[in-house]
Parts: sequence; C-alpha cells; structure tokens
Amino acid sequence: MSFISDLDAFPPVSPIQAASRFDHFFDVYGLSLKQQADLEQRTITLIARSPDSAPAKALATNLSRFQPLAVEANIIFAQIAPAEALQSMVQALSLGCRQEPEAVIRWAKNRALLDAHERLTLGRTLCWTGDSMRRSDDARSVLDRVDEGTPAALAEAHASFASLWRASKILPKTLFSRNGPLRTDYIEINAQAPLDANFAVRANIVKLEDYLRFRRH
Repeated sequence: MSFISDLDAFPPVSPIQAASRFDHFFDVYGLSLKQQADLEQRTITLIARSPDSAPAKALATNLSRFQPLAVEANIIFAQIAPAEALQSMVQALSLGCRQEPEAVIRWAKNRALLDAHERLTLGRTLCWTGDSMRRSDDARSVLDRVDEGTPAALAEAHASFASLWRASKILPKTLFSRNGPLRTDYIEINAQAPLDANFAVRANIVKLEDYLRFRRH
C-alpha cells in the first residue's frame, strides 16, 4: 500500500516543522522493533540532498529515541555541508549505531548521481520517497510518497540504494574526530557548490559547428 502526500494544501513551514513530518514514521517503526529486531528490520537507509534536509534532520533527531546501539544506518548525501548539520548527524550516529560514522556515511559527489530521489527506509516498515536531489529547495515538488514495507517496494529501494552506495565516495577518516568537532576546513573546501537543476542540460549543449567539427575528426 502507498499514499501520496500533497503538502501544497499547507502553508510554508520552518525546517523544524518540515522534519517533524517524519516523527509519525519513526513512531510506527519504533513499535515494529518491539515485535521484530533482526538486522534487516534494525537497518535504516537514507539518501538525502544534504545533512540539513528534512529527512536527515528527522533521522538525527529521532535516533535519540531508540536504545543506544539499537539500530544501524547507511546514509548517502549529495552535499556534505553545512558542517553544523553534519556534526549533529555524526553525534546521533555515534550514540545510536554500532558502526563508526565514517563507515556509514558516503558522498554522492558525482553530479551525474543527483537525479536520484531523496529516500528514507525504516527496516521493513516503510519507505519514504521525496523529490530529486538535483532540484533546488524552492523548486521542489510538493508531493512525496510513502510505501509500506512490501517485498516489492523494499526490493526496489534496497537495489537502488546499493547502486548509489557503490557509486558514492567514502569520507576520509581524518574528517572525523572522537574528541571534537568535524574538520570544517575539509567540508568548506570540498563541499559542492549549490546544486543546479539545469546543470545537466547546460552541460550537454554544444554549438552546432563544434559538434560537426568533432564528427569530422
């Protein structure tokens, strides 16, 4: 079963309110863990535009609701900035998950990967899918989709996540510190410029005379 949520009927909301939309999903997920707590059910995956996006903020906030080391997470960001939001995610992962943050966060640095949609899966309970990571925040669709954890929905979600995970970059261990904040200098230098919805279109346009000259050679 799935449903489409039309957010256009509501006035603009703050980032905190946007993230709070996901609290009900974590309510349902927490109850499911009391019935089943195998590795697949305890595993959360997230594909997000940045650690400052609504589903990422929701995950960082809601991880504190679970028992320490009770869940596992694998996360892919299109942008690793802003540093403050990434730091919050790292702190939440350190408390909630068994693996170190540098092992569970990857960076979809290749701009060709930005057509992927934001997506959050909570074990076998549900799968939320949002808009493409390529779209700017002010041009995003007001529609999102939530699927219950049916085998077909989960198989598609896991396959797409695995493909994007393999294509994404591992963050260097030197970025992380056990006794202090993240290295903001690395984030500032290596963070992508603001994502541009028209990047792929512009990049593929060449002058006709240039194209014909290349064909002759």
